[in-house]
Amino acid sequence: MSLSKPGMSRRVASGLLIGVPAATLLSRRTIAQEVIKIGAIFPLTGANSVFGNQNFQGVDIAVDLVNERGGVKGRKVALFKGDGHNPQGAISETNRLMSREGVRIFVGSSTSAAGMVGSQEAERNGAFYWEGMAVANGYSERGFKHAFRVGLNASGLGQPAPLYAAEVVAPLLKIDPKNLKVAVIAEDSAFGTDVSKAAIEQAEKLGIRIGLKELYSARTTDLSPLVLKLRSLAPDVIIATQFINDAILLQRQMKEMGFAPKAFIGTSAGHSTISFAEAIGKDVNGIFSSSFPLEANPASLTAATRADLEEFTKRYKAKYNVTPAVQESLGFVVGLSLLRDIVANASDVTAPALREAAVKADVPVGSYINGWGMKLDEKGQNQRAFGSVVQWQDQRMIPVYPQASKLKEPIMVPLPAWNAR
Repeated sequence: MSLSKPGMSRRVASGLLIGVPAATLLSRRTIAQEVIKIGAIFPLTGANSVFGNQNFQGVDIAVDLVNERGGVKGRKVALFKGDGHNPQGAISETNRLMSREGVRIFVGSSTSAAGMVGSQEAERNGAFYWEGMAVANGYSERGFKHAFRVGLNASGLGQPAPLYAAEVVAPLLKIDPKNLKVAVIAEDSAFGTDVSKAAIEQAEKLGIRIGLKELYSARTTDLSPLVLKLRSLAPDVIIATQFINDAILLQRQMKEMGFAPKAFIGTSAGHSTISFAEAIGKDVNGIFSSSFPLEANPASLTAATRADLEEFTKRYKAKYNVTPAVQESLGFVVGLSLLRDIVANASDVTAPALREAAVKADVPVGSYINGWGMKLDEKGQNQRAFGSVVQWQDQRMIPVYPQASKLKEPIMVPLPAWNAR
């Protein structure tokens, strides 16, 4: 159950115990002690609210499922929202939830801007921070004791794009990978900078030529100068790291200016959310995205995980009236991994005990609905998280790479004219 308004938090949290016989009801104070409080720091308003709300909703379903299965060691879980719509907001909300609500465990964060500072505040105050979505490489380079990341870092998100270009796209285009002409473009936040750098480094290892490396402000309202540069270069492949608004803007302006590469590979965020397809319609078809996994080939999952996938999909559709996609699935994995594999295995819910459980965690690949497992390295980075590539086909994201995730063959390579998609 989510708590969306600070003023309602205690009332809704106590409501988690509705249905318990009156004779067994405890006082409000005792109930508050029994509930495990989780603070959720996500951009719930503003430019990145699409990702923030989708990620949060996935976590929300995980909490609902865990509570219905009996909670964690018999204790219900209460989820407290914090709007990390910008760095200052993430700082303020993390501190508010610690001081006013007594939250000592956090999950987040959709953006590196929120995750970096939210985890910093938690660490400074001896709280535990479980990151799933923020990818900035610096997150796990600060020597924090109580901040961990179950999701991908920037390298894990950026590397699949050039690998896929070399291994799959180049042969389909009948071009030697070393002769591919590639443009790498990105918005200039920590997300865009780190992911595009990882993509460039991987491409150079593969001997792929980078004809254009371009950073721009995600707040821009005009990408036509960039489109002109791209049209002049005429790249075979564009690898792009964008949030939702600039991802939509670029596709619209490329269409207006009559330009398209032979293949377009995004790197998650703006290119792997249903909102992208809703905004540009059939023009989305044929676009690839190096992404957090959408789903795994069922054969690669354990029986229990296949049951989790079915239950998650059913519950998400019922609660939010839409089929879950990448961001929602990721939120569910992040929430379930925290509750089932960390909190449930800790001796108590203090940060040191949670750290001990995290360091000891050894979850096999195929144990989460996106195919991941979990083994955290000495910096707190999950070594069993991996990226994938999806392609938009019939306005749906279809996993096409790697083999363990692949559900269909790629289509529309090279990309047809805009009016043929």
